[in-house]
Amino acid sequence: MIVLLVLNALVATAGTGFAVAAAVRPESLSYSDAPTAGERFYAWMYTARGVPLGVLTAVVPFVATGTAAVLCLVAAAVAQAADAGIGLSRGERRMVVGAGVATLVHVVTAVAVG
Repeated sequence: MIVLLVLNALVATAGTGFAVAAAVRPESLSYSDAPTAGERFYAWMYTARGVPLGVLTAVVPFVATGTAAVLCLVAAAVAQAADAGIGLSRGERRMVVGAGVATLVHVVTAVAVG
């Protein structure tokens, strides 16, 4: 079980890292030469939600089981599944694979702690 919790925390931390990267350098995820004000705005919005969710997803399964942990992990899995869908629509295989793996890890962890 500890291996799964650590794997879940690593995946959540990676997602948090992408959220921070989006805030610091929005062009790193949008591939724009010069990000617009709108891109920077949405990158900050993504970060404002992604960082707290990522931290909760990494930490909560270590300190709680049952409904609280499951809800947190399911929310993270849904967010990652949406990211995979966005990656699919843009033809970004790395995004699809990364978010798909994160979705799977969060779901498996949710089942295990539930």
